[in-house]
Amino acid sequence: MSNTPTLEIRKLVADDIPQLIECIQRCYGDSYPIKVMYDKEKLAKIINAKQMVSVIAKNDLGQIIGHCALTFEGAHNTSPEAGRMFVDPAYRGHHISEEIAKKRVALAKELNLIGFWAACVTNHPYSQDEMITLGGNETGALLSVAPPDVVMKGLQNFSDSRRSVITFYLPLERNVQTIYVPSQHADVLKSLSQVIGLDREILQSNVLGSGKSILTVDIHEINHSANIEIHHIGADLMNVLSQQLSKLEPLNLAALFLNLPINQVAAAQACTELESMGFFWGAWIPNYSVQGDIFRLQKMNSSINAEEIICARAQGETLKKYVLSEWDRVSQKK
Repeated sequence: MSNTPTLEIRKLVADDIPQLIECIQRCYGDSYPIKVMYDKEKLAKIINAKQMVSVIAKNDLGQIIGHCALTFEGAHNTSPEAGRMFVDPAYRGHHISEEIAKKRVALAKELNLIGFWAACVTNHPYSQDEMITLGGNETGALLSVAPPDVVMKGLQNFSDSRRSVITFYLPLERNVQTIYVPSQHADVLKSLSQVIGLDREILQSNVLGSGKSILTVDIHEINHSANIEIHHIGADLMNVLSQQLSKLEPLNLAALFLNLPINQVAAAQACTELESMGFFWGAWIPNYSVQGDIFRLQKMNSSINAEEIICARAQGETLKKYVLSEWDRVSQKK
């Protein structure tokens, strides 16, 4: 395509679902890891429930040629994930992704969101570039998030190792929070909060959790991973988590990710104790829930090729190196 296409950019509605699936198939074949995106009924359900709010681009024939979304992990999730972006291979090079990304920011403002985060792929720098252009900043690196069999047509693909992502955050409103982190992460958090422009009082604490821990576990069979969400840090957190890890062990998952609410005073000590189980720092996600910020910790049961993690700029490269050094430090500590 040499001519700039005439575009209609608007919010996705349920009637667009069949065309959306056709666009995914042109971009990924059957390899897109979020399998709900191929299911008409499930897509309609999450769209109607406003768990996914999407922007689409249509060409002058009315065909969907681009998509991106904000997805909410639950009613508690106040900063949703910006992702699920893809552009028809025949229309790449026309800055369609940039246009729908701008529309997504406008949509987020209409929804009165405090901000959103993104997990940008690292087999190419383009989605990172888009977040940087919009004013987003890197907040971490999540390793081994997806299997290597995800094929993006017309783009760089690596086939011998699992995929990793660089996380970004884009604030839409400013707020003040007190967060509790271990001393080894304090300087990194101070630097990131200054760059992003978020007002955070960063404290250390050796206070232990109280009461009973509350957590949920979500297994992602396609990605061979699981997400653990800690809602309350109780006195029994290590015991409860050990029981959950024992249940997950037979599944031989490649990676585990754990959301730790760092607004809770027991978070700093819990973060340190979680290292004994092999969890290490992956990302800071500000304003993730109604409670506040989280750390996303990670535990690897698979290898990665760090050389294949492409960062768009030095800021991302610095965080990548920090995360890899944390993995090494915690591995030696166990």
